[in-house]
Amino acid sequence: MPMVLFYSANSTQATTDITHQRIKQLKESLSQVLPLFYPFAGRIKDKVTIVCNDEGVHFTEAKVSCSLSEFFNQPNLPSLLYKLIPDQAINEASTEGYTTMAKVTCFACGGMVIATLISHMVADAVGASFFLNSWSSNSRIGDFQHGFEFPNFDTPFPRNNACPQGTNSEIFMDKFLNENKLATRRILFDAEAISRLKAQGSSLTVKNPSRVAVVASLLCKCATKAYNANSGLKRPTLITFPVNMRRRATPNFSNSCMGNFSWMGMALMSANDELSDLVIKFREAVNLIDSDFVKTLQGEEGFVKFCEISKHVIETASKGAMMGTNGVNHINYTSLCNLGLYDVDFGWGKPIWVPVVSENDNFLIFMDTPSGKGIEAWVYLNEDKMAILQQDNELLMFATMDPNPMQLKDYVSHA
Repeated sequence: MPMVLFYSANSTQATTDITHQRIKQLKESLSQVLPLFYPFAGRIKDKVTIVCNDEGVHFTEAKVSCSLSEFFNQPNLPSLLYKLIPDQAINEASTEGYTTMAKVTCFACGGMVIATLISHMVADAVGASFFLNSWSSNSRIGDFQHGFEFPNFDTPFPRNNACPQGTNSEIFMDKFLNENKLATRRILFDAEAISRLKAQGSSLTVKNPSRVAVVASLLCKCATKAYNANSGLKRPTLITFPVNMRRRATPNFSNSCMGNFSWMGMALMSANDELSDLVIKFREAVNLIDSDFVKTLQGEEGFVKFCEISKHVIETASKGAMMGTNGVNHINYTSLCNLGLYDVDFGWGKPIWVPVVSENDNFLIFMDTPSGKGIEAWVYLNEDKMAILQQDNELLMFATMDPNPMQLKDYVSHA
């Protein structure tokens, strides 16, 4: 689970001393926070075990000879981001992998990128964001005990080391894997575009849809048109997305709860669904994951219930995948909006850009713009589908394709 945060120089003159001081500050503050996040400093033994041996994280430094503005002007920007992420091959070559890796890349202008790679075994996106904000708060304030919320590794859900492999979505996700070359596009929806989408996506059932719901609905609708145009078939689309159970429980679980507190929501979209229809389907799917549902997964019987529900989910999705003679399309989306990633301030300002990186096909990821009012959608499709999607007139009425990251604030502020 990579997290990448870009920081401007925040200084009129970039010096080697400033860069060295910042890296030292990062290391010291990380070493102070890690004992609280002790599984992050351990090693992965197998698929269900982390050895909390306090051996630390893998931390590397790199230098780039160009400035941030020159980097942002590169035509192959999404592919260059992979060079800023910690090298996962180090983990794959090791018998006991790191749960956490960090890489700091310094640019010639004094700008900096801080990238982490955190195992999903210890945290989901909410937990990873909490870790980054805790690390940055300690770096900025210098006293992690002052007003600091400690992470919580106790869980109301039962642990089971005999958890059967394959009791999750990957069983049926394999049906949709595509070996064609993957294409990536960044699609910006500014505040004004989202306002228009909300008006179009509202209904008597959902009067005030969220910005994520309307952006997801539009992109899924347009992607379905691209899928069907590419295949020559009129297929429905199975849409899957994680739902954060912290906010579905009563009382809510804190963001400081480490682990994976998400469940998979599903919606089946017909080829004729309008924007408001899909917004309603998303709302209905989320509402199924209520406080009663979360409660069934807790306690002594929680694991048995988890297996039963997982089996039902897989069977339902598999039936959807095999329905009809033409089959079904599949789209998976996830939102990293409202996680506070643009608040991660290590002491030299907030990030100017937080891109999201993936290698999954048929995948949409949503991230805030710096103001928190817009959405930057990262779309991962095979090249044939992407060539059709990027010319969709309905999409282009609301979207800006591949804006320069330095323009994100401008796009939002004028709306």
